Amino acid sequence: MLTGLCTGKSGQVASSRMLFTLDADRAAAFAHATRLTAEEVDQLTLASLAGRYPPFDLAFLGRYRQTHGIFIKENWVLTRSTRYCPRCLAGDGSIIQQRHGGAWSRLWRLPVVFACTTHRRLLRHTCPSCGTPVHQRAAGSISLLPASAQGGMHPAACRHPRDGRSSATACGYRLDTPTASGRLPRGWGHHEMLAFQQRLLDLLGVDGPTATVSVGTPTTPGGYFADLRIVSCLLAASWPAGRELITEPVRARVLDGHANAARRRLKATRVAGHPVRPAAVFDKPPLHPGTCAALFTLADRVLTAGEPDAVRLLLRPLVEAAPFIRDWIKRFITDDGPCSRGLQLAIGTEVGAQHVIDRVGIPRRAPQPPPRQVLFGPQHIPQYLPTEWHNEYFSLLAGYADEQFLRRAVPILLARTSAGGGIDHTGRLLGLPPRTAKYAIGVVSRQLRDHPRRRATLNTGLDALTTRLNNTTGLIDYGRRRRALRTWTMSPDQWHQLTADLIGRPVSRKSTLGTDWGDRKRILASVWIWTRVTQGERYFAPLVRPNHNAPRPGGQTSIYVHARWPALTAEHGNYAELRHRLNDHADQLAAEIDERRTEPPR
Repeated sequence: MLTGLCTGKSGQVASSRMLFTLDADRAAAFAHATRLTAEEVDQLTLASLAGRYPPFDLAFLGRYRQTHGIFIKENWVLTRSTRYCPRCLAGDGSIIQQRHGGAWSRLWRLPVVFACTTHRRLLRHTCPSCGTPVHQRAAGSISLLPASAQGGMHPAACRHPRDGRSSATACGYRLDTPTASGRLPRGWGHHEMLAFQQRLLDLLGVDGPTATVSVGTPTTPGGYFADLRIVSCLLAASWPAGRELITEPVRARVLDGHANAARRRLKATRVAGHPVRPAAVFDKPPLHPGTCAALFTLADRVLTAGEPDAVRLLLRPLVEAAPFIRDWIKRFITDDGPCSRGLQLAIGTEVGAQHVIDRVGIPRRAPQPPPRQVLFGPQHIPQYLPTEWHNEYFSLLAGYADEQFLRRAVPILLARTSAGGGIDHTGRLLGLPPRTAKYAIGVVSRQLRDHPRRRATLNTGLDALTTRLNNTTGLIDYGRRRRALRTWTMSPDQWHQLTADLIGRPVSRKSTLGTDWGDRKRILASVWIWTRVTQGERYFAPLVRPNHNAPRPGGQTSIYVHARWPALTAEHGNYAELRHRLNDHADQLAAEIDERRTEPPR
């Protein structure tokens, strides 16, 4: 009450709208009570971020909005709950924070703030005790905090009513209790995620940069956040069309869950007979911080993949997979819209924005380089750079270029040397979808852009590998192998012969009677053999992705293969003996194909 923030008959309720802005009288009363300046009080509200974060702009998308409208309809603000970092709430050791704990950050209300870079962990969004989103505002309530009338509660205590009634005793669990749940699992890309989060925090900062780059062109922080929103929504709406753009299986599984949950919400709303715009459902960021991290990091990879022409190739199949999103995107890319000029040029022609088409016309293909005089062809290049070649010629790029993208990009560049033409054409020769090839080249180019010595290392390695191939007689014809195995699958009879004595055999003195040796594992084995014979990636095996011109299909086969692949790679349990047998079978099959047999043996 002393601060002038409480309203209502009891004088004990602080309205949630005050999180966004304070009227002049209340701001003056608060400044007087806290001995802050008017500017310092303004900086405590979310409205002060409007110049950098478009969802807080009352004139967003060309229409004037009321404050309460933002809190009801704006997806990109956490208006009904907040995230938090337990270690931040525990305080910094000062006397006042030992007594009252650390401060709650206003930035935790933004979906784009999903990690604490100080403590290098994901934020939390629920109470570990009651499982409820923290500071969850009940439907119809205007109160900023639940149980606001209950006195004596520690600022870091969970305030959710135990039985859901506003009059009930609050949960009271101390949210500043240390937990291990914010740690990221292996394979997540911990350093990339934290570096990305820090970049977002810098763009939100009062003293942060006034300009940044998106889709290869300069823009404002607000323009970047608008771009991030557009691409995030497009990825969710079109998923799994963008699955091949992500190299971490754990992140892909997280995004599978997010997209499926959005589709279930959409279906449930329609079944209930309520009107719903699909774009509004997919535009809502996930509440879970880890899911946000996966979605936004992938969206940023697209936005930083290169110039508008390169990004256009990545976005085209996403738009084709979610045509209902076109009109929603058009609202953001008008001439005076919030998105960057780079994204406007990249996506405008794909969604049919006439003002962009009038400006740039239908994109034309750039002239492509001719082939060089070399003694090998694209058929002699494996789809995925072998480990031996990577270690011998490109090991110095470790830490500078992502290994998986590098091992995709180098074969594309080698094949382009002998075949000439565009990256998409060369990618097809290796069995890669065109946008996968473009994306791999774009990622490696971007990662080495600021490291001229490492770019020289890449070129030196390419030259040395070209010389090696020129001087090698009897090169392997990977093209023939790829064609021979295009429709091949290990037959059930071959599978039974290969595994009959493994079924039920104990492993490390443990029973394996429940182990699945059915068709799913036979398909997994067939994909393993394909990767060994063709030196390809499992993501592009015909059994996983039969049509490279279509989005990745997903489905149970793909899920099973990707889930079991680490166990087969690590020779875990019964997979150890199986892997040795599959390798022997693959080597025999490769030798028979190389002897110019037109088809692999059945």
